[in-house]
Amino acid sequence: MKTLPRRPATSLLPPPAATRLRLASAGELQTYGVIQRFQEDFGLTQTVMVRLSGYSPRSVASWSKGIAATEPARRKFTELIRLFDALKELMEDPRQVITWMQEPNPAFDGSTPLQVIERGESDRLWKMIYALESGDPG
Repeated sequence: MKTLPRRPATSLLPPPAATRLRLASAGELQTYGVIQRFQEDFGLTQTVMVRLSGYSPRSVASWSKGIAATEPARRKFTELIRLFDALKELMEDPRQVITWMQEPNPAFDGSTPLQVIERGESDRLWKMIYALESGDPG
């Protein structure tokens, strides 16, 4: 299994709350802010956001300009926030996440993690995260 680059032991504490992607009050997602934070924190392009979300370039462009997203889109971005926050916890630099996402990985039968997400199999990434965090290869 190809592993993720690890943070040094002194950096295992979660990042300050201000640096984490946030949901708006009552769990409602501010999609505009989320897209901006993905781009800033992880260096994601709009093309990658389209691939991750499964929505059209036009929809992602609209949301990045402040147009309200649909409920299914907000749920998808909530899932992506949680996944990227978990991956970010495992790496020294948040920008390593997108590099790792685009590299073929033997743990995913040679697919990139991005392709795994596109196929709707993000549970495979969660299993890898669990194995790395818990030390349970199982």
